[in-house]
Amino acid sequence: MAERIPQQVIDEVRSQTNLVDLVSQYTQLVKRGREWNGSCPFHEDRRPSFFVDDKKQVFHCFSCGRSGTVFSFLMEKEGYTYPQAVLKLAEDEGISGIEKYQGQPSARQEKFQKIYELYNAAQKLYTHILLNTTAGEQALSYLKDDRQLDEETIKKYGLGFVPSNNVLLSYAREHNIDEKVMAEAELFIDRDGELVRDRFNNRVVWPIKSDRGQVLGFSGRSLDPDNPAKYMNSPESPFFNKGKLLYNLDLAKGNIRSGQPAMIFEGFMDVISAAMAGAGGAVATMGTALTEDHVKTLAKLTDKITLVYDGDAPGQKAAKRSIPLIRSVAPQVEIGVISLADNRDPDEVRRELGLPALKQALEQSTQTPTEYLINAAKQDKNLQNQAQYLDFLKEVWPILTSATAVEQDYFLKKIAEDYGSSLEALQSEFSDYKNQHPNGPQAGANSKGQQPPASGYSADNGWDDSYIPDIDPLAGRNDFTSRTVEPNWQDAPKPKISRVEKAEQGLLMAMIKSPAIRDYVQQQPNFSFVHPEYQLLLLLYEAFSQEQGASDFDLAAFMDYVQKPELNQKMMAIDREFGTLEAQMDAAKDYLQVIINVAPYESQVATLQQKIAQAKNQHDDAALISLMTELINLKKEHFQQ
Repeated sequence: MAERIPQQVIDEVRSQTNLVDLVSQYTQLVKRGREWNGSCPFHEDRRPSFFVDDKKQVFHCFSCGRSGTVFSFLMEKEGYTYPQAVLKLAEDEGISGIEKYQGQPSARQEKFQKIYELYNAAQKLYTHILLNTTAGEQALSYLKDDRQLDEETIKKYGLGFVPSNNVLLSYAREHNIDEKVMAEAELFIDRDGELVRDRFNNRVVWPIKSDRGQVLGFSGRSLDPDNPAKYMNSPESPFFNKGKLLYNLDLAKGNIRSGQPAMIFEGFMDVISAAMAGAGGAVATMGTALTEDHVKTLAKLTDKITLVYDGDAPGQKAAKRSIPLIRSVAPQVEIGVISLADNRDPDEVRRELGLPALKQALEQSTQTPTEYLINAAKQDKNLQNQAQYLDFLKEVWPILTSATAVEQDYFLKKIAEDYGSSLEALQSEFSDYKNQHPNGPQAGANSKGQQPPASGYSADNGWDDSYIPDIDPLAGRNDFTSRTVEPNWQDAPKPKISRVEKAEQGLLMAMIKSPAIRDYVQQQPNFSFVHPEYQLLLLLYEAFSQEQGASDFDLAAFMDYVQKPELNQKMMAIDREFGTLEAQMDAAKDYLQVIINVAPYESQVATLQQKIAQAKNQHDDAALISLMTELINLKKEHFQQ
């Protein structure tokens, strides 16, 4: 039988788990002031009414009323018990020493865990070989001399080298790892049902990790110049899905969430170079075009995405493909595009021009999608030639159709100034184009109304032109200038409650925050809350504070202690209204007087109103007159006090 989970372990799991990260796996959250807002993952929520307070680590839906913490969220979404939720999050956060609190794991859980352990062991082994053995000298020289990386950077990103002596295969068999686990890990080559060698032999490898830092596979570069397969990734598997994974997201997500833009690159070395230049939000796709899943993942973290693709033709095609995809999947996201000069990629800029040049390019070269696409339309055209100039304008019109009015005005004037056209003529022709296309193109769909494929890249053939959708690249945009006012936690609708209940909420929060106020109230003869749920919350808090011994009130910890959804909803409402207020004795005394004096009066009024309604239904005029007189006298007496 598993041991009971100690409170200190529960507290550690709660403190290390970010509720925003957890909720973002189920619904898209956007930062609104000091909270995160999105559609509720528990019900159909057309008007986002779900909020997460990442400082207090609690959530609340103002529509369905659900409230809670990381544990209760997982319990409701996945059907876990409380201990199961704690252990699942502890496992996700890599907290050690929790095994003794677990029951018997399922066969599937055991197998997955062993595969993850093999991935982690492989990464550590490959890095050790690269940095500490003669077998890794050539690869280390390549990384240090050709790629200009120091050992600190190599260790940070877990780079390694796989020699040709099947070192991982030997390691796995020496440690008696089950052959089925080895096969499903996809780290070895199989021939006729037998594992014969390491998959990444004679390659420098980059570990590919989940957003939580778990190694899920590798990407390897061959050091053999005659090898036609220069780059190779782990095969697709339940663990490794290139359409979902983003390289370096585990290191970048904190920077992205804190305000740095998510910057999407084409290559791993581009990411490392960009991060060295201060771009902490750098990530990369892996031999595939940007996918819907990639966009959704990043849109949960930020409302700013910058595309940094190579300046060559394939890079331009990638940008043209990515802009409408982002617009259709996450229209709230502000897109920037950086195109580096001279067709260099970011890693080449760092190595050839230096880190300051790359830093400057990444910080000062961002274009809007409209600017980028118009500049791209100029490529390979002699705009002094009338025919090519007219072709250029044909490409510009659909771009400008989806631009803001300010952008339209700016670029029409600029084109007129740069190429000598009459502004009136350009405006007239653009107006004719808009009249001929009144509905505009549909975002993310081709001329047949079909969605473009998620991937337009072939490892063998490179970028495939047939995947370029026949659409306006800016369709579906929703610029910040045209947005409505964003929702705010404090502006969300508040349920109407009586004056007495509001006083009860204020008094309870004051008693929680101040032992002196709590002692004063408890000394009042025969005092109790009118609503029993507030009396119960007070009793639970007293027991909680005795067990925890904590001086500062921790809302999430208390809600986990309560574990009653209806009481936690009340506690969230109290914290929302009174959580930021300082506990003051004078205010507490005012709340107390309302509860003592107003509550009995309101109860008497409610009783009389019920009797009056009954007398009306029975047509008892004598009783009705008597009850009405009693009600009037009661109100006079109350307001004269």
